[in-house]
Amino acid sequence: LTANENAHEERVGAAIEKITASRAGIEQAKGMLRAIYGIDDDAAFELLRWRSQTANVKLRELAEQIVNDFSGASTKESSLPDRSVYDHLLMTVHSRIRR
Repeated sequence: LTANENAHEERVGAAIEKITASRAGIEQAKGMLRAIYGIDDDAAFELLRWRSQTANVKLRELAEQIVNDFSGASTKESSLPDRSVYDHLLMTVHSRIRR
């Protein structure tokens, strides 16, 4: 490969890695929403999309914050917090995103 082709392959590889990382956060958030709210994959994505649009925040950033918030809400004890804790985190997630 030429130097130009190598550089192109590196740029493509970096772009693919970025897309994969972005999707991973969204998939994690969808999984958490599915488990907590008992909804399917499409409904979880629509919930993310709705919060993203109403808060005017990028979906990826919102999803990553939800993963952080929901993970932080879990305790080392065997029981999870009440659903109202997750409701509050979901409705206020935009306020914890650093811009």
